[in-house]
Amino acid sequence: MRRPAIIAATAAVAGCSVIVATSAGAATHKAKPKYKVLKGGYTATAVPDPTMEATGLAGMECANIDPASVDNHPLSLPGKGMLKIVLDSPDPAKNKMDWDLHLIDASGEIIASSNGGTAHEEIDMPNMKGKVTIRACNLLGEPTANISYVFTYR
Repeated sequence: MRRPAIIAATAAVAGCSVIVATSAGAATHKAKPKYKVLKGGYTATAVPDPTMEATGLAGMECANIDPASVDNHPLSLPGKGMLKIVLDSPDPAKNKMDWDLHLIDASGEIIASSNGGTAHEEIDMPNMKGKVTIRACNLLGEPTANISYVFTYR
C-alpha cells in the first residue's frame, strides 16, 4: 500500500520542480528592450567672427561673439537616452578653420561643449531628455557647417 503513495508523492514533487524550473527560466529570458533612434541633420550658416580668437576668449561659449556668427537649433528629445552631435565644416586649404559646438539645456545653461581649434567638433551626452539647443559658433571657419545628430533612447 505504501508503494502507490510513495509514487504519487514522487510524481507531485517532480511536477512542482518542473513548474519552478520553467518559471525561473522564463524570468531570465525576458525580451531585450528595443531602442528607438532619432536622426537628423542640417546646414548651419554663420559668418566668421575672429574677435574671440584674437582676444584669447575662444571656447568661452560664444558669449562675446557677433550674433550673425552663431547658429542655434532647438531640439526636442522624446525620452531618456544618448545624444551624439557632430559638426563638420569644409576646410579646403587646411588652414585650421575653427568652429565651436555647444549643447544648451532648457534653462539656457551650457551642459556640454566641444571647442577644439578645428572645423570638426563632437559632443556625446548620455542621459539626455527634454528640450535642448545645439549652438554652433563660427570663429574662423567657412560660412557653412554640416551638423548631424543621433539620439538613441527607449
